[in-house]
Amino acid sequence: MPRPVPDGIWMWTSVNFIRGFFFFAAAFFKLHAMNRLRFGVIGLKGMGGGHVRGIASSDRAELAAVADIDLELARQTADEHGANAYTDYREMIGSEDLDAVVVATPHHLHWPMGLHSIEAGLHTFIEKPIAVAVSEADRLVEAAQQRNLKLAVGHNYRTFPGNRAMKQLIEEGTLGEIYRVLWMWLDNRSEAYYQRDIWRCTWEHAGGGVLMNQASHDIDLICWMFGEPAEVSAMIANWSHRAEIEDTVVASVRFASGAHASLQFSTCDRSLNYRQVTGNSGIFEYRDEKDANSHVPDGFRLGLYKTPMREHIGGSESFIQNPTAWEDVPPSEGGSTLLQSFIDAILDGGEPITDGVTARRTLELINAIIFSGIRKEVVTLPLDRDRYDGLLAELKAGTAEVFRQPRA
Repeated sequence: MPRPVPDGIWMWTSVNFIRGFFFFAAAFFKLHAMNRLRFGVIGLKGMGGGHVRGIASSDRAELAAVADIDLELARQTADEHGANAYTDYREMIGSEDLDAVVVATPHHLHWPMGLHSIEAGLHTFIEKPIAVAVSEADRLVEAAQQRNLKLAVGHNYRTFPGNRAMKQLIEEGTLGEIYRVLWMWLDNRSEAYYQRDIWRCTWEHAGGGVLMNQASHDIDLICWMFGEPAEVSAMIANWSHRAEIEDTVVASVRFASGAHASLQFSTCDRSLNYRQVTGNSGIFEYRDEKDANSHVPDGFRLGLYKTPMREHIGGSESFIQNPTAWEDVPPSEGGSTLLQSFIDAILDGGEPITDGVTARRTLELINAIIFSGIRKEVVTLPLDRDRYDGLLAELKAGTAEVFRQPRA
């Protein structure tokens, strides 16, 4: 028979087993905590509230603190998520042990708040646009690169299924060499929209109108899909709003690739999202009349030419059209949200879906369109930072020669 184990041995074994269990449990939870980023959110109205919910729903992040000038809102939000509330974002950053922040405030605050966060050593997510002037975006990008920090910007249209399918067609070369783009974003905004958020009405606080507030998402898509803009000629106007910023834009853009685009944006129209992109091998049309900010459009179809267009033009002996075979394009499902891609980039490496460098390119094109439209010049990119800063100072002061305001 086996010899019985003394009671002391059982006790020693049990105690050490329990100690070992708690040791490994503590190590596990410590590792788990290290993989959960501690976030602060600056600005809780509008998109800020959405980011709070996004952080709370992520298994790789936790909400540690919030800051808003509305103390009651800040406390209510903090209480809901076990976080701390502040009215001064600088106090929040100085007091909390944070890994990252989200800046979701009016446009003119994006770059000073973003720069303060980056200089404090925090990964930073800024709502769109990255800033109101490209010179400010330069400082943000440079500061983040110097500190090896992630900088993301809230151009979330890159995640929409219809836009992902469009991008995929272009990247795969389905259309061949792209040479012509027609892009329209049309919608309407009532005076009540501007009265609700007065900061949207001025050059001082918004940095622009339809270009900054609405069409910046589409301009981001345009740069994302067609690359570096090289030359801009534009007309801008305020057709129907009491706000001092523009509500109507028509612009022509030549890209470094050689493609040419005609862009139209307005907040004085019916809802229409229309895009037509033509290449040597085919064309696609994207259309939605139910929602100018469509995730999945009403219609998206691809037409492939029987013969490449240059070959057809150079070799055809008749005046017949180049036969085109049409098919519907399905949306491209899946993919991450902007916030989750930012979190993943911090923890796993790589870049977020919309990074600071490409968001700066988007802002530079917006600034170039504004400059061309007001100064009546063809603008060659890169945009002269000093000249644009000078124009923006005039616009803020009300001394620039701008479009005629509508009659009362």
